[in-house]
Amino acid sequence: MLRKDPKFNHAGIITFAYVEKAMFAEALEAAETGRRFYGEGPWYWSLLAYIYGRAGQSDRARRELEKLEKLSRHEQLDPVTLLWAHLGVGDKEEALADLEKAYSEHFGVLTTLKVEPAFDPLRSDPRFQDLLRRVGLAQ
Repeated sequence: MLRKDPKFNHAGIITFAYVEKAMFAEALEAAETGRRFYGEGPWYWSLLAYIYGRAGQSDRARRELEKLEKLSRHEQLDPVTLLWAHLGVGDKEEALADLEKAYSEHFGVLTTLKVEPAFDPLRSDPRFQDLLRRVGLAQ
């Protein structure tokens, strides 16, 4: 798909699919394709933090998160950008805080809470269950 239409990578859908299949080299390649079209910046660093973290390269994931943290001192970053980086480095507390901010700001990522595999590490937390209920996705 990326060969036919490299801009398809805009939402990172292909990248996240590769991560879930543990195809980390392909995920990095897809992220790089997106960077060539959309430039380097917060979303790219967040995506790299997520990929590296899931690939077990925690030092590299943290370096990408540090770029975001440094930038966030000077400009406001949306909670979803931070969310993926925090999920990548395994920071559940910050990821839950990001989800709360996303909820208060009505971000669309909340519609995926029930099905997005990236949220699996958070599912057992009562705060995540409460968020599911508030969004209307609890059973």
